[in-house]
Amino acid sequence: MPAWTCFCEVELDNGETLYLVTTLGISAEHAAEFYQRRDDKEHDIRDLKVSLSLENLRCRSVDMMKKELLTSVVAYNLVIQFRRQPAEVVKLAPRRLSFKEVWSTFRSFLLHEPPCSLSEWQTRYDDALQIAAKGKLPNRPDPSYKRKAHPRRQKSTKFMKLENQKQEQKPHQTQPEKPKCVPLCASTRFSA
Repeated sequence: MPAWTCFCEVELDNGETLYLVTTLGISAEHAAEFYQRRDDKEHDIRDLKVSLSLENLRCRSVDMMKKELLTSVVAYNLVIQFRRQPAEVVKLAPRRLSFKEVWSTFRSFLLHEPPCSLSEWQTRYDDALQIAAKGKLPNRPDPSYKRKAHPRRQKSTKFMKLENQKQEQKPHQTQPEKPKCVPLCASTRFSA
């Protein structure tokens, strides 16, 4: 089955044009909606890697790596479901509560405590809900500056230092002019 690519042109409210390339069989409106929600996915991946320490796997075999990865994803989904309940208490969208705060509350109130009776556990659970509801993220307006990638961290190896010295010694070459994008598929109006 041949793969096809669709180039989508989306006009934003501020007058700028957004060009999207997709291999999904979706309209320009859906592609723009998916693009608008990309930050949520980036934050989900960050929460998995940083808050649940998935960037440092301790296993030595492929089977154990799969088990550790799947266990972390199950824990992540459990905390996401738990985050919905305090969000309902304070009438916020679940993503407005900090994942790290909710995860810390979940661990300290429910995971690290010794076994207890059902009534005591329900009290702990209610206390955890109340504390997790206080982990509201601040309101941040859309940035007025363009997004850019974070620079890579410097590595202190001799190899990298030699490579950097070689790059500095080369004369700077002019970059060829970038080709202009031409929309081939759908054109639509989208509110960003």
